[in-house]
Amino acid sequence: MRIRQPHRTWTYKDLATGVALGVAISGAAQAQASSGVNLYGIIDTNIRYSNNNAGDKHLAELSDGYFNGSRWGMRGSEALGEGLSAIFNLESGFDPTTGVSSQGTATANYGQQGTGGQGRLFGRQAWVGLSKEGAGRLTFGRQFTTAYDAAGRFQPNGHPNLDAVTIINGYTGPRQDNMAKFFGQWGALSTGAHYTFGEVPGQTKRSSSYGISLGYTRGPVDVGAFWQQANALTTPEARKVWGLGGNYQWGIVKLTFGYLNNRFDVSPTRNDVFTGGLAVSATRALTLSVASHYDRQRNAEGSRIMVTGVADYNLSKRTDVYAEVDFNRIHGGYARPSFMGVKGSKVGGGIGLRHRF
Repeated sequence: MRIRQPHRTWTYKDLATGVALGVAISGAAQAQASSGVNLYGIIDTNIRYSNNNAGDKHLAELSDGYFNGSRWGMRGSEALGEGLSAIFNLESGFDPTTGVSSQGTATANYGQQGTGGQGRLFGRQAWVGLSKEGAGRLTFGRQFTTAYDAAGRFQPNGHPNLDAVTIINGYTGPRQDNMAKFFGQWGALSTGAHYTFGEVPGQTKRSSSYGISLGYTRGPVDVGAFWQQANALTTPEARKVWGLGGNYQWGIVKLTFGYLNNRFDVSPTRNDVFTGGLAVSATRALTLSVASHYDRQRNAEGSRIMVTGVADYNLSKRTDVYAEVDFNRIHGGYARPSFMGVKGSKVGGGIGLRHRF
């Protein structure tokens, strides 16, 4: 025999309780969906030949990659409600040919603490912060400088990793320790700023650094400008850089251009760096790019010319192979780069493999 249950009459209180419970469950599910930790990385390596090397004129080697420094990292976020999130990023660089940790600093200076030349556990990035929708993000720790971020748009493939094709980030500095950094974007406009705490008693102001950047991105146009000063730790010296440039996407062709000015307070060294290049999406898988830098060192009446070309072929969304060639020429009193044996010309090239995970 089935016992019939009495009819239940729903009240406004029951309805309100049900709605509140539904909102709570939905909010919890949404917060869980927008929170989490991701593991990622890049391994980029290059079989390379070059001449005019220190101690060995001709050198064949398995080197770190042309495009990227190899790394693995963790990034994550936690939704705190009302558009506010806690965010973090830990990123460890390593040499893929030996497995040794990278980003060591022999002695402390210009915004970086000394590690005695030893690699860092999270040498590429180590920061935590807060992000607010419509307002921007504020982060604290070891981070890339605002000048480095802004100048990446000046080159066809962003900042390259190989020393022989790197000029701009030698002046902006890739990253610094003890940094407070802000970045915000509102429609087409963006801005960034950072301050690095010197953390040396009696010399905090002298050993600090700071910078600001502005950007405009809309449609095929991406342009920006920056100014940055990094103060030396043990001397009154200060390195000041500013620059402007960007890129323009013209169909399958990406055109890049930029200018950087570097000067010191004490040293008479002054540099004018001009850069230009292009990248062509020849097919869906093949990209061809050429970049050129001209660095004029005014006090020494010398210069460095660098030209490089790359053919990059995507085997999949995460794996590509590439061939690269590069040429450097040092003229006059320009300081000899560490990757060259003697002043003059240097030619190099290689075949690389890059995988992202």
